Order: sequence, then C-alpha cells, then structure tokens
Amino acid sequence: MKAIRRTIALCFVLGLTAMAQMSPAGQEQTSSGSRMPHSSHTNGAALTYAELEKTAAELEQARQATAKYQDVHTAEAEGYQMVGGDMPGMGIHYVLTMEPERFDIEEPPILLYVKSSAQPGEYSLAGVGYFWNAPEGPDGQPLNSPFPKSLAVWHRHENICVLPHLDNPHGLSESQCREQGGHFIAKTQWLVHAWIWKDNPTGVFSAENPALQ
Repeated sequence: MKAIRRTIALCFVLGLTAMAQMSPAGQEQTSSGSRMPHSSHTNGAALTYAELEKTAAELEQARQATAKYQDVHTAEAEGYQMVGGDMPGMGIHYVLTMEPERFDIEEPPILLYVKSSAQPGEYSLAGVGYFWNAPEGPDGQPLNSPFPKSLAVWHRHENICVLPHLDNPHGLSESQCREQGGHFIAKTQWLVHAWIWKDNPTGVFSAENPALQ
C-alpha cells in the first residue's frame, strides 16, 4: 500500500511539473462567450498518461533500490566516491562511474547527498543522477531519452577530471588531471538529476534544488 501511495503522489507531482513546464505564464487564449481561458502549450513536448504513470513507477523503483544508500558509508563500500565539493543547489556528488555502459533505473551512477543537519559530519541522500549515451537531437536534447522530454531536461559537462575528493572537477587541464592520477573526460554523456529523496520545489528533474541547505 505504501508503494501505491508513493506512486500516486509521484504521479500528481509529476503531473503538476509537466503542466508548469508546458504552460508558460502570461500566455492565455482569449475567452469567448462561456468558454474558459486556457494556457497555450507551446513547447511541443506532450505528455501522455502512460508516460506519466511509467515515470512515476520508475522513480519508485529507484527509491526502493537506493534506500540502502541513505547511509553514505554503504555507498562508499559499494564503490561510490565523492567527486567535487559541496555545490550550491546540487549537493555532493558520489560517483560510481561517469561512463556507464547502460541505463538502469535501479543502479544510478551518481548519488546526490546534502550535509545532514541532524548529524554533523554526516550526509543525507537527496537524489540520484543518470547518464544517457545518445546523439543530440534537433531540439538540443538526447535522442530516445528514457524520461519524457516535458519533464526531464538533460545536460552535459566538458573537461571533467574524475579524481576523488577533488574540489573542482573542472579546474584541471587534461595533462594536469592525468599527472595527478585522474581520469579526464572531454565531454560527458547526457546527465539528469532526479530528486527522489528530497523534494525540489522547481521539479523532480531540475538540475538544481533550492531546498538544499
């Protein structure tokens, strides 16, 4: 029953997110007679009920699979390493791999943590990150992405040095990165955040979460 309630709640939240993204403020059709005004949907990324239901179910799968990582020491024991410092709005990234071979909703390559207010020196799990390896489509987004385009906006990073506990992964050149034993990536795969453990007022798939303290 708990899983069902979570799925229903996620459907509702995702639905509101989709409506907000597809309904730019200030764009309404003029009312005529008894007709009610409706916001114009101009982004062209329609969302079906089946897509909404599927996405909610997948995020519930992700929550169940990553519940064990609420203890950051469990994540470290399974190979996740801190990459970069505490970034405002994005927390602390614990990375398993920056170049996954496949997409698996239950095995996110990135875990997003925030410093725990209850336990100094400890972290609380806030969300997860997924990569998607695909060509760029005409809309500037990856082709055939696993989440609906009306909900998830993907991004990429350039010139990343994957080196545990490096404060700024963008701060080293390729040669400097390799000299320090890091793995240099000229351009990452497509990346999206999913804030499934800490609510994000700007949307579950937003790149940044203003609720992080």
